[in-house]
Amino acid sequence: MPDAHALLGPSSSYMWMSCPPSARLNEGFEDKGSEYAQEGTLAHRLGELRLRAIYEGIDVTAELEEVRADPMYSASMEEYIDDYVTFIGERMAEAKTKCPDPRLFIEQRVELGEYIPESFGTSDAIILADGLMDVTDLKYGTGIKVDAEGNSQMRIYALGCYLALSWAYQIDAIRMSIFQPRIGNISTAIISPDRLLAWAEYELKPRAALAWEGKGEFNPGEQQCRWCKIAATCRARADYQMELAAHDFAQPPTLSPEEIADVLTRLPALLSWADQVKEYALDAAINKGERFPGFKVVEGRSNRRYGDEAAIAAALQGAGFAESAIYKPRELLGITAMEKLVGKKKFGTLAGAYIVKPEGAPVLVPENDKRPELNTAAKAADEFKEEM
Repeated sequence: MPDAHALLGPSSSYMWMSCPPSARLNEGFEDKGSEYAQEGTLAHRLGELRLRAIYEGIDVTAELEEVRADPMYSASMEEYIDDYVTFIGERMAEAKTKCPDPRLFIEQRVELGEYIPESFGTSDAIILADGLMDVTDLKYGTGIKVDAEGNSQMRIYALGCYLALSWAYQIDAIRMSIFQPRIGNISTAIISPDRLLAWAEYELKPRAALAWEGKGEFNPGEQQCRWCKIAATCRARADYQMELAAHDFAQPPTLSPEEIADVLTRLPALLSWADQVKEYALDAAINKGERFPGFKVVEGRSNRRYGDEAAIAAALQGAGFAESAIYKPRELLGITAMEKLVGKKKFGTLAGAYIVKPEGAPVLVPENDKRPELNTAAKAADEFKEEM
């Protein structure tokens, strides 16, 4: 996305607002990207083209053919973008009840320099109607459910849209929506222009100034460290994680429930940090010749594999082995791969009646997890009665 090139872009705002020095420390590090990011970019492009064809009357046939020829394109992507286009259509229909000529801005670049130095962003879809501005952000990933309420990225997009476009309509409220089709999440928050401008003046602007100057306090935490490029080597984060050592690694029975809860709360971030340190050290040792006292780079374990399956099959069959003996029986693709091939909705229609979902094993999660709590003691008692 275009705002990825701004030092203080909206997409990284939670990081630099929570931990202002991190912005400058991340500067200059290459953004390696990922297959998931490339897939998301392709989905955004598909969504943009579909919307432009409908609402701007542009012939996008050639561009759509190019997108659909991409190896990352799939039937399921088309379905999910169908949902996104339908959602925007519903919002446009609602806007037409407020005024006869609502405007839809697609992939609209907004300037943010009034509050964030040299910053800009691109909003996926903005609908302007009398009294209401609608700002929608398409998120194609499946990893994390994102909430629009209090979301700094959405507020910054809304701010940029308001500054750029509010001259055309009387805006009494701004509705910010995060649309995540692959996990079925639509999160919406509404804010007044006065409240948004006050937040921008008294929270966003001071934090942005600190981040731009590389000043402020370090504030490590699971969410702000997730995408930080120096997370593996940040001393403040290391100190934060090593506070677990204050428990002296006592055996769990000697810890109080409160102490165990503290360990459980910190554990995901601790494990993530440990993995990042390992990945950083391996990359530095292999690619930069860095040496870490007490460690060396060696060849890892590997499994044998066939170099030429056809030649091996021919040799075995020539020796008298039957084809049925040397080949596996045919096997269906996994459910996720099948949904990608067929399309999630179509696959559900065709085969949903034959899909079973076993009961999951109990797991311990934070109280704010959306899943209902299990009464494990009662369940164990029922199972005991059944066995008896």
